[in-house]
Amino acid sequence: MLRVMIVEDEKPILDLMEILVGRHPLLELAGTFTDPLEALVKFRELKPDAVFLDVEMPKMGGIELAGRLSSQDEELQVVFTTAYPGYAVEAFRVNAVDYLLKPVMPDSLERVVSRLMKNHMLRSSLRPPAVGDPPPVRCLGTYETRGKGGKLVSWQTRKTEELFAYLLVYPNRLAGKWQLADLLWPELDEDRALHNLHNTVYRLKKALKEAGIAVDLTHTNEGYHFPGASELSDLEWLRDFLSRTPAIDDRNVAEGEKLFRYCRGVLFGGKDYIWSSGLAAEVSAQQASLARMLAAYYRGAGDDQAAKETLLTYLGFAPLDEEITAELLRLYAELGEFGSFQNHYEQYAKRISSELGVGPAEDIRALAERTLGSIL
Repeated sequence: MLRVMIVEDEKPILDLMEILVGRHPLLELAGTFTDPLEALVKFRELKPDAVFLDVEMPKMGGIELAGRLSSQDEELQVVFTTAYPGYAVEAFRVNAVDYLLKPVMPDSLERVVSRLMKNHMLRSSLRPPAVGDPPPVRCLGTYETRGKGGKLVSWQTRKTEELFAYLLVYPNRLAGKWQLADLLWPELDEDRALHNLHNTVYRLKKALKEAGIAVDLTHTNEGYHFPGASELSDLEWLRDFLSRTPAIDDRNVAEGEKLFRYCRGVLFGGKDYIWSSGLAAEVSAQQASLARMLAAYYRGAGDDQAAKETLLTYLGFAPLDEEITAELLRLYAELGEFGSFQNHYEQYAKRISSELGVGPAEDIRALAERTLGSIL
């Protein structure tokens, strides 16, 4: 959920925007102002994620105010509101995310919120966890390896990078040399493929050593053994936590929340490795499991808002997940948030039709009929 501050000198327009923002399930109103100077003073205290600024205001225009606010928070997302489309060009010169034409309508606000959320989630996924050191290898949402000092490892060949990816997701087992050769070089004859494998293993060991990453990659006559460790990659970090955690409680919620915020996004950032497609679905299921565990904990603690944010965060990178979508819709229905229910259901139905050419599952359609029918 994004905290939003609105600065608009015309009170009727400010009141309308306050209503629209207040009704949106992904926005939280941090503060509203008709005076830009007052907004500037209160900004540090309110700590909004995004600001909606009127372009033309007395005392200080929106574009000047945006520059002064952004100097205090480089990650602040700015959206301008204006009655004149010609201001759009000037608005983007100060790195505005988007602009809204007055009078602001729900459809145009939805477009802007979608953009704000994508930017927010991208920045959050790239930001290290607040507690503890992140593993040197990231496999979820991206694929990168960092050595001492956080320096990004530059692989000599793409096959070296792919071999490391394979060993990372299948640790603590013997990876047969013929299997690896055929997996990485299926178009080559056996001798040539095996020669390439030997060279690639050498490059991998050399790159990891130079990066200061201690990995004991050993080999036998049959293949190679790669030890797994939760401190090496975010994927192992996630797997380790789930293997020892049947449920989230007060003792592990901080670790679970940190993992959930950090370990998100598709495996290897969607890199097209032939052998990883099935594994990507398995990893997504593990991420969904963690999301459900956290949502269940927050609901039990009476924090329905945190439960909603958790499910929405997961759906931000896996929007077609049927089970999590159904869980979120059930939560909206239980809380009587019918506007949020309808908005999310319609967006989900539209997306699944556009991307998969199908409609929502029968249980989701039935839930929508029961819920939306009750408010007609």
